[in-house]
Amino acid sequence: MGLGLASAGIQLAMNWAQRTVSPTRATVIYAAEPVWAGIVGRVFGELLPAAALVGAGLIVAAVAVGELKPPRRLRARRSASA
Repeated sequence: MGLGLASAGIQLAMNWAQRTVSPTRATVIYAAEPVWAGIVGRVFGELLPAAALVGAGLIVAAVAVGELKPPRRLRARRSASA
């Protein structure tokens, strides 16, 4: 029951805080979730296999790449072809 209440409180706090943060910044914050989960798990004695660490890194990298803006010349080429 305690974990359920903690989860509900965290979700309410995240929804409240997301109103004051840009969508891009919120995405980056959410992408850091696997990193923080790994750190907290390690602090409390959980040993993560290498595949879990690689997966967390890939998730963070994919979100970071997705948030990058394409170079100006590529944007100009895309808008010209549309």
